[in-house]
Amino acid sequence: MTEPAHLPLREIERRVGALPGVRPRRIVPLLLPVWAVEVTATVRESQSYDVLDRYLSRAVAEGRLDRTEELAEFLGVEQPMVARVVRHLAGIGHLVRDGDKLSLTDLGRRSVADGRRYQLAAGRRMLLRFDGFTGGPVPYATAIHTVWLTQPALRLTDGTTFHEITEISEISDDAVERLLERPDADDFTGPVVPVSATINSVKKQYLPIYLVECDSEDDLVFGRAMDGPDPYLSGFIPFLSGNRET
Repeated sequence: MTEPAHLPLREIERRVGALPGVRPRRIVPLLLPVWAVEVTATVRESQSYDVLDRYLSRAVAEGRLDRTEELAEFLGVEQPMVARVVRHLAGIGHLVRDGDKLSLTDLGRRSVADGRRYQLAAGRRMLLRFDGFTGGPVPYATAIHTVWLTQPALRLTDGTTFHEITEISEISDDAVERLLERPDADDFTGPVVPVSATINSVKKQYLPIYLVECDSEDDLVFGRAMDGPDPYLSGFIPFLSGNRET
């Protein structure tokens, strides 16, 4: 491992002490179980439009121009150049031809709407993570800034020992499918968004966290992904209540 799996307890104590009005009773190091799902995906990659690609696509989408000669006249360029752009956009799945008429595909329409030229690429291997309690996806911001453990054991150099949470739920068969159907899927997959995926393997991993039990306030949870209490991880406090070391 190239970096510590978690911050030392004294650093968490310092951060908790800097929070106004928080009176910690104790800090409990725990290992949060997570399902790591490796998939082979077809992904939607985002690129900047070339100028002519963008204006031609907008002319088809907004101007309802559907013939090469109409597009050439509207854009003020030669027909052979328009024909090359049409072939390129058709090749990346943005345009289809029905006789001499052109129309945008769903991918092409989404690209115009978002102002980004999307392309689909198959065969991308990705790792998606789902929590071991609700089966919900782990946010990308948490996943990318975390050191994940493959074994339920962690003892820091200061002697802090993290304890495994053993009462977890199995991941549902359609967890990946439901994730890809979400309009906010990129919050969990990152900037490269799968549009379809085949599961290769499912493994258990562990996320080191600190549960901060407080007097007269809501408990807090600290991870590596944020400098302060993590709102996402704090959502697991009800599940953590039965796994606290006494």
